[in-house]
Parts: sequence; structure tokens; C-alpha cells
Amino acid sequence: MNRASNLLVGVLLHAAARQDKGLPLTDLEQRLIKTATTLLPEKELPAFGQAYRDACARGAVPVLPEAITSRPLENGFSKADLKAALPALAKEICAQPNVQIVDVSKQDVADSEEFAAALGEYGRGVTILTGPRPAADTQGVLDVRVRMVKFDCVRESGEISGSDEIFWAVGAGSDKQGKKSFVTREYGGTDVIDVPTEFDYDFNARETYAFSGPVDQHLSVEFQCWEADDSSGGFYNDLRGALKDFAEWAVDTSVDMTEAGGNETEKAAGWAALLGIAAGLLNAILGWATNDDDLVCERTIGFDRAALYAMRNRPDDQNYWHFNGGGVGYHYLYLSTNDF
Repeated sequence: MNRASNLLVGVLLHAAARQDKGLPLTDLEQRLIKTATTLLPEKELPAFGQAYRDACARGAVPVLPEAITSRPLENGFSKADLKAALPALAKEICAQPNVQIVDVSKQDVADSEEFAAALGEYGRGVTILTGPRPAADTQGVLDVRVRMVKFDCVRESGEISGSDEIFWAVGAGSDKQGKKSFVTREYGGTDVIDVPTEFDYDFNARETYAFSGPVDQHLSVEFQCWEADDSSGGFYNDLRGALKDFAEWAVDTSVDMTEAGGNETEKAAGWAALLGIAAGLLNAILGWATNDDDLVCERTIGFDRAALYAMRNRPDDQNYWHFNGGGVGYHYLYLSTNDF
């Protein structure tokens, strides 16, 4: 269902196959191989490359876009190739019901029922919040703090154990090189009750804010909701490493959006596509890691300057986001933004 969003997964597998044949890697391929080998033994990459070659030899690969699978092995896939493929990729990704671009000047930032339902079907989603520069905006670079305030359990995972054990994972980056990644503690005994679970709050604690740092025009954040089972400590180290890599991608994407000119609608679509393919890669790599925990739902959210102002002026109980995991649970995440 997320075929278009799996472009970077395909580029990584294409690169693994090329590396196995001794072919020189492009700039993008080198970066993806480096990302993969932080979690996977490098000696396993040839097997991934062979599986990719075998799949492509049989014809179209249902889970990967033809933009990469139709490319001969002799031809690498570079950052320039990604830029050239982005318009068509953005059109395909933005047509999916789990991707939304919201103009905060025309509608609330709350998720629609259709989008929330699509999250449960696709397992993940992308939201771009954008709009015209607000009249109250008179500053240069903003010092932004996006706080995770609380979360609500709408539906439990249905495990035999009864209550769920929930933890959250975050990776974020801004166009001013601000970045952050972390995994919260496990919040045990999570049930469908009337009282939300408050996140631990300490002004100086790393885990208090999904992001805390400078933003000029664009901020990109990956939020993941997990239900803990019996994963080892090694998986959590892998998760932290993967989120750190995502934060680097979020920085680059946010910078690209700020530097890009042209049509604002096309730029928002390109932003959604870049975040979507990055989340697709993150999802794939974590799926290859040894893990017994359940990923309930993941969401990547792009906040532009207008959206940060819009969130600032809304009560906490209106800044909530759906994390619909279908059969593995359903939660609301409440966020707040500081006053600039």
C-alpha cells in the first residue's frame, strides 16, 4: 500500500546489489548503505542485493516503485536522480489517503476522520501543515519548543495481558540544523480510561520536548507509538540509532524546503514525498532488526512557520493527533508549542 513511499528502500537494495558487483556507488547510495550498516552487519548486504536482483528478474516488484526497479544495475541512483523523480513521486504519494497537506489558515490542524481511518489501513501517515505567513510574525529565527504533553488510549492492543505498555520514539530536524531523537520511558498499565497519561515533564530533560531548537521556516518530525513486549536492550539501541539517522534526513529535508523556490503547493507536495520516503526507509530498517515490540502507528509531520504559530494559539486539548494502529491499538498524542 505504501509502494511509492518505499523508493529509498529500493535504492538501498539497488545499492547493495551494485556494491556486491563492485560497481561504484552514488552519493545517495553511499549514504543509505552507511545508514543500513549502523543496524545490519555489512556481511548481510550481499544477500539483500541478491534477493533484490532475483525479485527484479521476475518482473515488477509489488512493494517497490518502478522508478528504481526498472533501472539497470549498471546505473546508480543519485541525489540528482531523486530530485528529478520527485515531482512524479510527490503526485503519487500525495494521492494516498494517509497523506494530507493542511492549510492552517483555512482549516483546523486536527485530523479528518478519513485520514485517521487511513492511518489504520496503511500503518503510517504524513501530514504537512502549511499556510501564509501570520500577521503576528515579526521575528527572524524562532526558538521553538514542541512539547509532548499527554496521550490518550482510545483502543487497546487486545493482548492477553490486559493493559498496554506504551512508549514513544521521536526523530526531528529543522532548517537551522536543530535536531533531536530519543525514546521515552515505558508507560505501563495503559488502558482505555477517561484520564490521559501525562508525559514526564522536566524543563531540562531531553525527553520533555519532541523538538527544542531554532527554526526559520520548516521543521520535520517523526513520531512513533510502540506497544512494548519483550524486545532486548539491543533493539532499543537500534531504534535510537535509526531515529538519529532520521533526524539527519529531517534536517536536510527542512533545509531543502526553505531553500526551494517556486510554487508553494508543489513545494508542500515535495516535502510530503521526501518525508514519506524517509519514513518508509526507517520502517523497513526497523523491520529487519530483531524486535518483539509492536509498532502501533507512526506519523511524520512537517510544521512550517505558519503552522507553528497556529499551534501556539490553540489550547492543548485541540492540538491532538491520531495514532490509529488498526488492530494493535489507537492513541491520541497531545502537543503544545511555546509562545514566540
